Amino acid sequence: MAVITISLALQIPFGFSKKELETCYQTVFTKLLSFLYSHPKFPLTIAFTGESLEYFENSHPAALEILRELTSRKQVEIFGGGYYSPIFPLLFPVDRSGQIEMLSGALRRLIGKRPRGMTLFGSIWDPALITTFSSSMEYVYLDSTLIPSSSKQFLPIIVSEQGKNLKVLPVYKSFVPEKDEDENVWLSRIEKAVSKTQEPGITEREDINNIVTIPIPYESFSDFFESKVFSYLTYIADESEEGKGNIRLSVPHVYFKNACKFVSSYIPAGMDWQIAQWSRKLYKKCENKSRFPITIYDFLNMYRPVRNLYERMMDLSVLLSPQSLRSCKQRDKQRDKQRDKQRIKMAQELLWEAQCGVHYIALPSGVPATEEKRQAAYKILDTAEKIRREGVNFSEAMASFDYNGDGLNEYVCRFTDMHLVLSRRAGMVSSLDVLPCGFNYASSLSRFQLFDNVEDAYERGLFVEHLLSEQEMKSYVQNGKVESKVFTRILFDEKKFDHRRREIQMEGRAEFSAMRMPILLRKNYIVDSSTISVQYILKNESPFPVDGIFIVESTFPQTNFSRPMKTGQYELELVLDENRKEVSGNAPFSADGGVSMLRVTDKGGKMQFNFEPNEESGLVVMPLQFNRPDGAENIVPCSTSVAVSFFWKVNMAPNRAIEKTVNFAMTRVKKA
Repeated sequence: MAVITISLALQIPFGFSKKELETCYQTVFTKLLSFLYSHPKFPLTIAFTGESLEYFENSHPAALEILRELTSRKQVEIFGGGYYSPIFPLLFPVDRSGQIEMLSGALRRLIGKRPRGMTLFGSIWDPALITTFSSSMEYVYLDSTLIPSSSKQFLPIIVSEQGKNLKVLPVYKSFVPEKDEDENVWLSRIEKAVSKTQEPGITEREDINNIVTIPIPYESFSDFFESKVFSYLTYIADESEEGKGNIRLSVPHVYFKNACKFVSSYIPAGMDWQIAQWSRKLYKKCENKSRFPITIYDFLNMYRPVRNLYERMMDLSVLLSPQSLRSCKQRDKQRDKQRDKQRIKMAQELLWEAQCGVHYIALPSGVPATEEKRQAAYKILDTAEKIRREGVNFSEAMASFDYNGDGLNEYVCRFTDMHLVLSRRAGMVSSLDVLPCGFNYASSLSRFQLFDNVEDAYERGLFVEHLLSEQEMKSYVQNGKVESKVFTRILFDEKKFDHRRREIQMEGRAEFSAMRMPILLRKNYIVDSSTISVQYILKNESPFPVDGIFIVESTFPQTNFSRPMKTGQYELELVLDENRKEVSGNAPFSADGGVSMLRVTDKGGKMQFNFEPNEESGLVVMPLQFNRPDGAENIVPCSTSVAVSFFWKVNMAPNRAIEKTVNFAMTRVKKA
């Protein structure tokens, strides 16, 4: 058998808080550095994130000095990547290069060497990345599940794109030793796997060294440190060259100096199977039985809240793109160029921070990230857009274009204090970013039967309509469950779009009750910098009378996660029968009529949202709690929302219509 080179890689986890990084330092890093310093022949690869590097620089600079010495004697190799651990295929090339250069520069400054190799968040890969990576990197780690079976020869792989080449080192999670695994059993597993891939005629005299790269998760590194396998590897490292037999330890850049055989291959777009297995069905692990690999876009299309964040990130990426910045400079040549340059840099770095993969996917399980992570990303993006706006002669605008890549135009409103997106699907406000406080107030989750015991079966947002029967209304008041899908699942048609008057008219048709009576709903939006007026015309187009309850629902998500979820963050105040009444956002409330005004106050974001129907209505306030799998796949409460719904009883004769209007205004609460 040819010589087997084993490369061990420690990955500092993505998205750790300062407290978690300190725990990582105390439980793993201090012991590891002490061991490496006293065993100069034991090689190791370490991959840092930008955030972890910042923390060690500020809190434990001595550790970086030791790492500098370890790398100078070629014992330790530091891998690079994106500074904020982004999902690279989702970024523009300029952002990819910027993030790589930012981390490489920090490593050069703190450790003394630029990295030659890099890691990818969740091994999320696309061949188009080769042209970007090859300009600054020699090789990249990819999970072995992405490698075509014909190319799995335990050798480095060469991939090419548009004349650019990049080396790929597969990492094998299956070879991470078990806690009590015998070293001979572990070594036998590796030798058996390698021998199966040997080509006929290959002999030891050809000096072809196989390489097995093994990623050691931070969570299990302490157990690995105490294992029999680690003791065995320490013995191998300390022995002379002649005593190593068929096993060697090395780091990638040393291995590549003597490497004489590579496998040319094409690696299609894909990602770590821990993520891919969740991409076929909502929150269900599924094998990929098709001929096609699963990509990050399959994941985004499966989980709408994650997709919504991606759309917001891409929207800001376009605004900060070089072409957009050049057009801004042409419009305003008299600006302070130095201040503008600094402002652009600040906004761009904030954009990169929001691109961190932990805002989209929770590793190691691969489930979608929590709402807390997504709202944190929205806040960063809103701050970046606010900074960018200060550098141009900003003017409010409304435009119609395909914002979310579904083939249909959405209505995007960029106003002084908000970024708003209106969707033709359900005719609702699907995104409402309030820039002063930096939250998306239309990003609420929907309940899922598997975890919440109730199925919403529609996307929640602002100004979502229902038409229910009396019996269905009882269920709605009790637990917010909607049996009928009237208006929530339809695509509205555009009837008028006037960007100067900031007016959008749309209409949709649906069927009501078991008799399938045709119903028409016209919605007329008039949007201003801090107000939204929605006029409704509900028409009975059937030859029979319609008796039902018309509901206008708006759901406000949890955005402040610093307080316990049970305490809630919204205070409600309404005018009921001309009397002021306070209502808790933590308990259900309903009134059959007499409501003329509702004020929803966000205590965390210091915002007030005022609803005023044109005529008195009923009101349902329904607190909602959402449960989802966490990074360890435990079902835990992840966020809360409060749904506020105005309703009117309607009795429409054939070909008759009713008209309702709801006015919505946002105001900033002044600090005491």
